[in-house]
Amino acid sequence: MVPRREIQANRAGYHTPDTLGQQDMAEVDYDPHTHGYDPVYGAAPAPHSRKWVNVAGALVSVAMLLGAGVWGYRIAVRDVMGIPVIKAMEGPMRVAPENPGGTVTAHQGLSVNDVAAVGVATPLPEEIVLAPRPLDLSDEDVAGLAPEPPPELVAPVAPAAQPPVQPLLATPSAEDAGQMDPLTSVAPLAEADPPAEGEALVLAEPVTVPDAAAAPEFTPPPVVPGGVGASLRPMPRPATIAPPAPSPDAIATAIAAATKEIDASTLPSGTRLVQFGAYDSADQARTEWDKIVGRYGELFADKGRVIQSAESGGRTFYRLRAQGFSDEADARRFCAAITAEGAECIPVTLR
Repeated sequence: MVPRREIQANRAGYHTPDTLGQQDMAEVDYDPHTHGYDPVYGAAPAPHSRKWVNVAGALVSVAMLLGAGVWGYRIAVRDVMGIPVIKAMEGPMRVAPENPGGTVTAHQGLSVNDVAAVGVATPLPEEIVLAPRPLDLSDEDVAGLAPEPPPELVAPVAPAAQPPVQPLLATPSAEDAGQMDPLTSVAPLAEADPPAEGEALVLAEPVTVPDAAAAPEFTPPPVVPGGVGASLRPMPRPATIAPPAPSPDAIATAIAAATKEIDASTLPSGTRLVQFGAYDSADQARTEWDKIVGRYGELFADKGRVIQSAESGGRTFYRLRAQGFSDEADARRFCAAITAEGAECIPVTLR
């Protein structure tokens, strides 16, 4: 009876060494690749660690599948679960500091500033506050004024010395009166007029008056070049500050008087002109010029009058034109201002 292990080897195509000698030589096949050796000696059994490698690979594959599933689920529900929620904070978003610091610009909050910014005056406030004090003069402004002379430049005036006063008559003392010789008799004065005051003054030493020329001269303070030595009194302001505007008739008369008439033959060809119309006579054209100037006096301030005669169909007429334009655009702007008021004006070129 063949052992079970040999039966399994025969099924697998292997031959054990025990059965190899019992086979017939005719049944043995020679394989040139194995050089006549039995392949049982060349094949090694599978190692036992490969089993654990296969188990680890299977676990990694399962983990990757689970991770891919979780990742796909999160992507699918991200738009639903990931909506951001913003909660409003309590209190104001911005708070001005109590002391912002920096330089405070002067003259702010005045009513006159609203007139320049808005164009009209703001309503009167309930409380009116005076404007701040004007700034003091700077050093360069003070230098233009005549300063007061310093004390060292003013010559001091010494007070006049008072001369000693001499007594008019010597009065004897009591001791001198006692030592007088009693035997000497004093004759009484004759009855006569008392001595005049003038005579008594002659006996005294004359009083000397100090000479005025001896006093030191006063030197005026130096005048600063370009300074104001004395305050000038301004002229009284007139009743109306702005002079009255001249009337349109006065303007037209002045412009008409100052208008110079230019001969068309003296102008070069290509000169830019504007034409107001054609008239039967030159005087009629001048009269029409005065009317137009009366209406648009300011536009004709630097324009010259040109009256050019022409013939058409045996009839002579006069063209009223104006000269004084730099180019065609200037002439077109002038005519646009004239035609806007209802008058006729055509820009032309002298040929």
